[in-house]
Amino acid sequence: MAAEDPSGGRLTLDELTAFLRLSLDCAERAYSNGLRFDFNEPRERYAVLLLLRVLDHGRDVVGLIEGGRYGAIAIVARSALDAYADIANLGDHAKYWEHLTAADASSWKQLLERASRGGNPMLKALTEDDLLPVGRGKNAQELKALQTRGVEKLSIDERFRRAQLTNEYESMYSLLSAEVHNNVSGLQSRYIDWDEKSAWLVRTGETSSHSHHYEDACTLTMSEIVIQSAEKVLQLLRHGTAVMSPARAQLEQIWQRAQVQEAQQARRAEG
Repeated sequence: MAAEDPSGGRLTLDELTAFLRLSLDCAERAYSNGLRFDFNEPRERYAVLLLLRVLDHGRDVVGLIEGGRYGAIAIVARSALDAYADIANLGDHAKYWEHLTAADASSWKQLLERASRGGNPMLKALTEDDLLPVGRGKNAQELKALQTRGVEKLSIDERFRRAQLTNEYESMYSLLSAEVHNNVSGLQSRYIDWDEKSAWLVRTGETSSHSHHYEDACTLTMSEIVIQSAEKVLQLLRHGTAVMSPARAQLEQIWQRAQVQEAQQARRAEG
């Protein structure tokens, strides 16, 4: 998503990082300046918790860039996109929080059942905990209550569909997932370099010149996620979104630069 301005300059990673910092500053100001919400209302509480997660991911991306560790940026960006899908759903669907509760309870059910069977040294402390039966009972009651109301854990594609993010799920999320799951095509792109005569592994800590180099696009995407997550949560909590205006205005400028780039590329293709 790197873009050119009318004079032909491109958005550099430094510029994109500065924009991410601006987006984080605006969102953190929104949170710290007396964000009012009902802590006992799950919908509002979950939305704020997810926003905090997104802000953490944004700061993580800045830290990775500052340390020159670009390989993990796509992994962090996918987790942030996942969180934004839930924020969008919480904003649009009053009872969506129940599906998040169901997903959490389902995950715990599997873990608690495995611990109860014993034999897994990694779960030894949990297996021997006197509170394990109590935890299993409470978990079972919670799941039963949710199932009685027809509430179940949603699949990933269904979560994105409800958030009206199907296009993002079928493109961006899929590409970033390949990085998360260490798909061999991604590994080969990152760690194997080549020329017309031969191919070789790069040195430890280096990246192939043929790598996908998602860091620019992911940094811009991270900024968009921060802005839109903050705006969605502010709207849900019946706050204004003016605090995000500086970041939103700069995002509009970046989009305009991207449109210029597309027009320039189209002219080159025609010529």
